[in-house]
Amino acid sequence: MSSAHFLSGGTGSAEQERQYARYYSAIATRSRSRTTPHITTYTLRPEVGRGSIEVTRLRGSLRVIRYDVGFTADHRVGYHFPGDRFELEVCLDGRLRIAEDEAGGADLGRFSSSLTPPRPTRGMITHPAGRSYRGLSLTGSRDALSPYLGSVGTGAFASALERLDSSGGADLYLGRGARLHGLPGPLADIFGSRAESPGGILLMESRVMAALALLVDAASAREHHGGLDDHEAEALRRVPLILWRERHDPPALAEVAGELSMSPKRLARGFKALFGVTPFEHHRRRCLQRAAELLLETDWTVERIGHEVGYASAGNFVYAFRRRLGTTPAAYRRGHT
Repeated sequence: MSSAHFLSGGTGSAEQERQYARYYSAIATRSRSRTTPHITTYTLRPEVGRGSIEVTRLRGSLRVIRYDVGFTADHRVGYHFPGDRFELEVCLDGRLRIAEDEAGGADLGRFSSSLTPPRPTRGMITHPAGRSYRGLSLTGSRDALSPYLGSVGTGAFASALERLDSSGGADLYLGRGARLHGLPGPLADIFGSRAESPGGILLMESRVMAALALLVDAASAREHHGGLDDHEAEALRRVPLILWRERHDPPALAEVAGELSMSPKRLARGFKALFGVTPFEHHRRRCLQRAAELLLETDWTVERIGHEVGYASAGNFVYAFRRRLGTTPAAYRRGHT
């Protein structure tokens, strides 16, 4: 039988805190260390599923929520939040269903990111039965972001979010489109890190700032996207295909630009405007995404998978995979089979 819960209220309000407490107590057992009181781990009850949800409280009442769960039955959480809520989530593995009254519905899949729009939201998320989900969420009120914005300031950041949402905001919310493609990197780094010491907390906060910086850059890239002609945008969408085709002997940016009859500078700027990251960063993430799929879909050795996605040695592949996903390929396979 599927389970359903409901959350609402102002972000960080006493009522919302009570709702979250009731929700977690209904599905999990809580543990908190005396040495790390800012970290709370909720381990799913056996009848609910397996895995855990870890909540780390940072400065400004910002929460970093790490999900590594699999529910026995469909698990649904309804929500109704005001417009001052900020939530940025990345799916690192598995699938999460989002259905929102205005944006519509979609699945948040591996390496896709979701950004709540600057308006009240109402809807439901669903974790499908028997499907594992690994993801990370940055959650808090928009005021909670102030300590992480430096000289940009809350006003400029709010304007950036509004620019991102001004057209196609549903795509941002539902994990579609290219403008948030750069975000899985710093968020995956947060997933793999631990804020158990002063240095660990500082490192996690720096990665939060990196994620917010990418949002600001994405808004800026969107403003300049109009400088691309349609044929240029179409050509730039071929770049990932070229890099994948030549993954065993990666070409220089100038070679790719020559194939597309563009200057390297034009290619680099245009690609980042479309995809939010550099061509080779996008390619690396695509290669590791495919590697993660092959680890679960095949019984190939780690060395063979590394070669398949373009790595010259197993050592380089393992290093890149661990840096990206926070675990080794072998451990990733064991944990998902």
